[in-house]
Amino acid sequence: MSDPSRLELLARLNRQEDFEATLHLSERSSAGASFRPTWLTCKGYWMPESGHHACYFADTTAIELARVEAQTLAERIRLIFKHLPVMVAHFGPPPQNRCEFANQRFAELFGFDEQTIIGTPALDLIGADLRAAVVPFLRRAREEHVPVTFPCELTSVAGDALRLEVTVTSARGVNDAGTDKGFFYLITDITERYRAEFALRESEDRLSRFMNASEEGVVFHRDGLITDANPAASRLFETPLHMLLGRSVLELIPPEYRARAASVIASGADASYESEVFNVHGERIPVEIIGRSMMRNGERLRMAVVRDIRDRREAQARIHELIEGLRSEKDKAEAADRAKSVFLAAASHDLRQPIHALSLFLTALRSMSQARSVRTSDLAEICRRMQASLDGLGQLLNMLLDVSRLDANAVQVERAPTSAQRLLEDLDQDFHQLATEKGLQLHVCSSRLWVDTDPTVLRRILVNLVSNAVRYTSRGRVLIGCRLRGPEVEFQVWDSGIGIPQEQREAIFEEFFQIGQTPAARHEAHGLGLGLSIVKRSALLLHAPPGPALHPRARLHVQHPRASLRASRAHRPAHIRALLPALRRPPGRARHRR
Repeated sequence: MSDPSRLELLARLNRQEDFEATLHLSERSSAGASFRPTWLTCKGYWMPESGHHACYFADTTAIELARVEAQTLAERIRLIFKHLPVMVAHFGPPPQNRCEFANQRFAELFGFDEQTIIGTPALDLIGADLRAAVVPFLRRAREEHVPVTFPCELTSVAGDALRLEVTVTSARGVNDAGTDKGFFYLITDITERYRAEFALRESEDRLSRFMNASEEGVVFHRDGLITDANPAASRLFETPLHMLLGRSVLELIPPEYRARAASVIASGADASYESEVFNVHGERIPVEIIGRSMMRNGERLRMAVVRDIRDRREAQARIHELIEGLRSEKDKAEAADRAKSVFLAAASHDLRQPIHALSLFLTALRSMSQARSVRTSDLAEICRRMQASLDGLGQLLNMLLDVSRLDANAVQVERAPTSAQRLLEDLDQDFHQLATEKGLQLHVCSSRLWVDTDPTVLRRILVNLVSNAVRYTSRGRVLIGCRLRGPEVEFQVWDSGIGIPQEQREAIFEEFFQIGQTPAARHEAHGLGLGLSIVKRSALLLHAPPGPALHPRARLHVQHPRASLRASRAHRPAHIRALLPALRRPPGRARHRR
C-alpha cells in the first residue's frame, strides 16, 4: 500500500465513525521486475459494542484504471482543442442553446475563458442580428443532417472586424430520432486570407486595367507559350489575341535574337534587352523586352513587356546625324579658320601689289616731270596702269567689305519690282569697255521681263559672275541674257573661257577656294577666292540656294509669273529660286582659280 493510502486508512480508523476510502496498493509481478497498481474501496462501519471498525474491501482496479484513462484522454482532448488553430464549441438544445463546451480560442473571441463561457446562451454571445443571419444555416444542418459551411462577419470584443468561416453540424445522433441535442460549431478565422484574396483581386483588377490601358505590349507566357496578351501587344504584332494564344514567343523573334530570348525564358530571371519582333506581315520591329516573373490567378507566370522603340531608334539616328553634322560643321569651321589664316597672308600680299605698283608709277611720273619732253603715249600708259591698279585695289576692298557684311548679317533684303532689261543694260555698260580691251565680244540680250527681288543683291551676284567670265576668257565671247522657265526667270552667263572641272564645281563656292594660280593678264589683280562665295551667300539671302553644277553655264533662276510678259502685269511678286553654277571648260584647257 502506498504511503498516502496507509496514512489515510490509519486516520479513518482512529475516528469512531463510518467511512469510505479508496486505497492504492502495489504488488510485485511474478517476474519481480515491475509493480502492478491495484485499487481497493474500503467501507468501514464503527461498532460501539465492540469498540472497533468492521471493514469491507472491494477490488476497484478496473474502474480506477478506466477513470484515470478517461481523465488522461479528456486532458489530451482539452489540450488539443486548446491549441487548435480553429474555434470549436458545442451549444445545447433550444430554447436556451447554452454553451456546453468551448475551447480557449472560441471563448476569447467573445471575451470569455473556457470556464466562464460554459452555460452562456448563444443569443447573449452573437446578438439578435447575427443570429437571424445564422438561423437559416442551422435549420438546413438540422433538416439535412449534413455539415453546413457559410461565411460570417463579426466584430470582436477588441473592436476588430473579423471574417469567419463557420461550419455547423447538428449534434443529433442516428439513434436519437427526434431529439435535438444542439449544434457543434467549427469556426476558422479567414480574415488574413480574405484580405490577401481581396488584395489579390484588386491587384488582378489593376493589372487588367493596366494591360488594357497600357500603350506597351504585355505578353504572359508559360515556358515560352503565350497564355495572354493585352490589346497593345495585338496592335504591335497586328494579330488578334486568339491567334497569339498558344504560340511560342520564339516564333515572333528573328533567328539571331532567339538564343538570348530562350536563355532568359529558361533561367526565369528578370532581364531587359533590346531585340526585334515580327508582325503579321513579316516586318521587323525594333523593341525592348523586359522579362518579369509574377503571380496571376494564383499561378506563377512569366510576363514580357514589349516596348516599341522605333521612335527611339529614329531619334538616336537623328542625334547621330546631328552629331555627325556638327562634327562636319566643326571640321568646316576649323578648315575655314585655317583658310582665313592663309587668306590673310595672301590678301596682305595681293593688297600690297597694287599699292606698290602705284608707288612705282608715281616715281615714274615724278621722273617724267623733270624731263624736258614727255611722250603723250607714255603718260597714257602710266595712267592706264595706275587706273588698273586702283580698280584691282577697289575690287579687293569691295570683296572684303561684302564678306564682312555677310558675316555680320548686315545685308538687309529689300524687294522691289525690278526690270531685267535695266540689269542687263547696267552689266553691258560696266563690262563692255573691259571686254573690248581684252578683245572679247560681249553680247547682252534684251528682255521685257520683270522680277520681284532686291536689285542691289541681284546685281552683286550678276556682276561677280560676269566679272569671272570676262577675267578668265582670253578669246571668244561672253553672252548674258535671261529666259522664262515656267514660273521662273533664268539669268544665264555663257563664256568661251577655260572652264571649271566637273569635280570642283561645288568646291568653287567655298570661301578662299581657288583652283589654281593663273597669271593675270595686263596687270589684272589676282582674285582672293571670295567672288563665288559671295554669289552663293547672296543667293541664299534671296532664297536661291545653289544647286548642283550640271550644265556648262552659270544660271540664276528667279521666280516670275507668266503674266509678267505683259506690261500691265509686269510687277507681280516673285523671288530668287535656285542657283546652278557652272562655266564651260573646253577639253584640254588648264585649270584656273575662281
